[in-house]
Amino acid sequence: MPSRILTLVTLFLTLAGGLAGVAADAQNQPAIPGATALPDGNLLVGDITVRRAAGELAFPAKIVLEAGPLEVIVAHPHGRLHETLLVTEVKALQIQTMLYLLGAENGRRLPEPGEKQGALVDIDVEWTDGNGEKQRQPIENWIQDRRTEKTMRRIGWAFVGSVIQEGKFLADVEGNVVVNYSVGSTVLDVPDPDSRSDDTLHSVHTDHVRAAGGAGQAVTVVFKPRRQ
Repeated sequence: MPSRILTLVTLFLTLAGGLAGVAADAQNQPAIPGATALPDGNLLVGDITVRRAAGELAFPAKIVLEAGPLEVIVAHPHGRLHETLLVTEVKALQIQTMLYLLGAENGRRLPEPGEKQGALVDIDVEWTDGNGEKQRQPIENWIQDRRTEKTMRRIGWAFVGSVIQEGKFLADVEGNVVVNYSVGSTVLDVPDPDSRSDDTLHSVHTDHVRAAGGAGQAVTVVFKPRRQ
């Protein structure tokens, strides 16, 4: 296991009470200390559900904005909520560690000579509509690309990963989980060449967000690493 992964896993073990893998033993008990085995075969680790068969993570969030420019897609409550689509209480450190344990590797936002791009992760949003029906959409449906005035293309999100400095995980300090303006520490970043120089690339797709319930609506965010 690379040292950066080992360091994060060790810290998460300390903070969350243990995390060693996503498999179950022969008695169908979770191999993650402190995890709960769910009836559907998935695992619950804190507020993160590991959907083992699908190879994805799911965690709770709420819609923040119904309109306006976006620089952050998923933030913590102390993050930049005035330009954020979704807010969650789940720690970035926990999410990053679980991505490692699903086999994803972090790297550059964009591929460069001799340096690998981080694993691409698809992000979906799930919610229950007014009729009690379960809905799931790509997060890009909720984001407007201001260059084209169309829904953002589904290009995936690069697993850039954050780091620990002086015992603190920087993405958690700054309050970022997913950003679309490539400034600051985060877990996932958008692999768009323009995103570092332009902070007004995207805005909320108001019609789609309001159709899902609008500001304050409880949703589930799903991270699914692409097969490499």
